[in-house]
Amino acid sequence: MHTYTPGVYPSGSASSPRSSPGETTYTPHVYTPGAPATTHPSGNTIVSGEGVRTSNGATIYTPHASTGTSNTPTNASGGATHAVYSVPASSAAVGRGAGSSALGPVGSQSVLHQVNTARAGLTGINKRSIPPGQVAVIADKSLTVTASNGRQFNLRPNGTLASYSAHGKSASFRADGRLASLHTPTMDIVRGPRGQRTVISQRPDHSRLVSTGAHQGYLERPVTYHGHDYVQRTYVSGGRSSTRAYAGYRYRGRTFYNYLPAYYYDPLFYGWAYYPWDAMAAYRWGWMGAAWFGCDAGYFDPSGAYQSGAYWLTDYYLSETLAADFDAGAQAGCAAGGGDAAAGYDSQEDDETYAPADTPITPEIKQMIAEEVQRQLAYENAAAAKPDDAPALDGLPQVLTAGHLFVASQALSVTTADGQQCALSAGDTTRLIATPPDDAVAADLIVVSSRKGDCPAGVTVSVPLESLQEMQNNFRAQLDSGLQTLHAQQGQNGLPGAPYSAIAPPPRPSDEPPADDENVQSLLDAQQQQATQEETGVTQSAFASSPQGH
Repeated sequence: MHTYTPGVYPSGSASSPRSSPGETTYTPHVYTPGAPATTHPSGNTIVSGEGVRTSNGATIYTPHASTGTSNTPTNASGGATHAVYSVPASSAAVGRGAGSSALGPVGSQSVLHQVNTARAGLTGINKRSIPPGQVAVIADKSLTVTASNGRQFNLRPNGTLASYSAHGKSASFRADGRLASLHTPTMDIVRGPRGQRTVISQRPDHSRLVSTGAHQGYLERPVTYHGHDYVQRTYVSGGRSSTRAYAGYRYRGRTFYNYLPAYYYDPLFYGWAYYPWDAMAAYRWGWMGAAWFGCDAGYFDPSGAYQSGAYWLTDYYLSETLAADFDAGAQAGCAAGGGDAAAGYDSQEDDETYAPADTPITPEIKQMIAEEVQRQLAYENAAAAKPDDAPALDGLPQVLTAGHLFVASQALSVTTADGQQCALSAGDTTRLIATPPDDAVAADLIVVSSRKGDCPAGVTVSVPLESLQEMQNNFRAQLDSGLQTLHAQQGQNGLPGAPYSAIAPPPRPSDEPPADDENVQSLLDAQQQQATQEETGVTQSAFASSPQGH
């Protein structure tokens, strides 16, 4: 019987040793937060390559543009602020606040006339005239217009509408006139740069309904089961329903919720997925001809041959995340034939930044994700042995370490280090710069890959801790689903067979709350209809000649 030292690959071999009867000993090592990355299949601790540097033993990706493509952050004015109006010299300010001047009736009328003349040459919502009202000029040359019936418009210096609020509702708009977000007393709507729409509603029974696209989303509610408090989500997608359970934990005085795997496997199965296989496994994914892949073919390229389950699971995770983004509405922004997934960004202003081209997911990025997959497999191996410890194995305390990679799981509006707005979409990857301070509610990350129209690679963005937890939960959920697929398909479709001892014990289900019996699909469909009405209503009320209160 051979012995095996976890974390060290046998010299000249791509797989762990076998004993004479053909048994393989698999013992994934337990990951220690902050420890150097695991040894690569090449036998080297650090892989050199374009865009990779090392710091204190960690592998860090330095983003670069794809070959032949510039990905410099873009806005229309090239860094200069151009105002389409001038304040009449005779106009007297009737009040002054911090960095702003409120104009009198004559000055307000003059400025609005100039702004509306400029807006007449624009398109969409930006073509519509701003109604009469008092104008305040802000130090950065943007404008605030307080119109009748409590309406307030915030305009960029070039006259485009930045935001609107009235009667408890507020909306923000991209410079090209598209809605970016809408908040009402009962609903929050976020629009991604390619048309993705996430709708969140808080319900009277303390449950939360989240639509992530047409006919898909989840109902989340708190439940108590066997003396433990959980959050349970009932997901609907493609006409199918499934449930996920999350366990709460306290961190920095706040409560976060960690995804709980639906199944635990024999430790030998985790080891088979963790360590290299005997030979590279050629595998053709069933989604190669799918519309979402045609749209993202320039951004994500599956490997096609895999040296271990961890690398196969990496492509599974990325493909499922990108497919979900497409189903959430990104197909609306995908040009016919795929590839160019965003258009209409020639009217951006100084408060926005975006990537004019894709910065693809590189092999170096995949390598980093595969290492995270290995660490998670080690976590779940430990959780299989001690299920009661599972909620504490992989929360924010373990992953908020410098260099950790987070992959966005849904459309998210974020702010860059220099105060500009940009969007992250599901599948964009970011790297944590440093563990945030104890009192921080957000963390700073560098974007390392993104699609056209999203935050450009290389910029630093601030992401709320709750959003990072959601990204980590998506990672764990997709890994869980991938393990189920890998367990079912081992020995088929080009995948190597796992040792019999690794798959003979059946998967052990987690002790989770029973599924919710509410008709979630009908709730989501009704929510989508309401969201569409709210989006239409906010623009109608903003520009109505005789607006009504709500």
